[in-house]
Amino acid sequence: MTALDQNVANYSPVAAFGRVSGFPAGAPVQVSVRPGESFSSMLLRLLGGCMVLSSTGIWLVPNAGEDPSLALIRIGISVVLLFLGLCLMLSRERTILPEFQFDSRNLEMRAEETDADGRVVVLLRRSYASMGAVRFTDRSVQILEHDGTLLIEVPLDGRSTRQLLLAQLKPHLHVVT
Repeated sequence: MTALDQNVANYSPVAAFGRVSGFPAGAPVQVSVRPGESFSSMLLRLLGGCMVLSSTGIWLVPNAGEDPSLALIRIGISVVLLFLGLCLMLSRERTILPEFQFDSRNLEMRAEETDADGRVVVLLRRSYASMGAVRFTDRSVQILEHDGTLLIEVPLDGRSTRQLLLAQLKPHLHVVT
């Protein structure tokens, strides 16, 4: 005697894998933004490094130090170049900036910093409901309070990061133009 399986599979429609309900298909679950250093600070460091190298390069010029009075001037110029070059290189010392994470699963923005031990410390945690609006500029995103005051401004890396943040924040915050 043969038994046949009479059970029929019941397929019900479900959300696509990896999709959170209430979000468009292109919205990321989490977007991280870490502000980088500006072009001007990199340019000043490069100028400072060139000045330090030129302070020692003055002494490599042949037949420039035959006159004793010129040697005294050359010492003064090299000391000034060395001092100014070190000042330019160290004036904008790199500080570890916090990383901003926009989490659509928890509907919150977090500012996290890594301490000396390598542990992540949450500096700021704000829900999207507690924020008023968001304004996108060419190079940054500004988070505004309900009364319109600026809460935080975060520089953006590029157009793709801007589009990811816009897709994530648009359903929850008013976008100010």
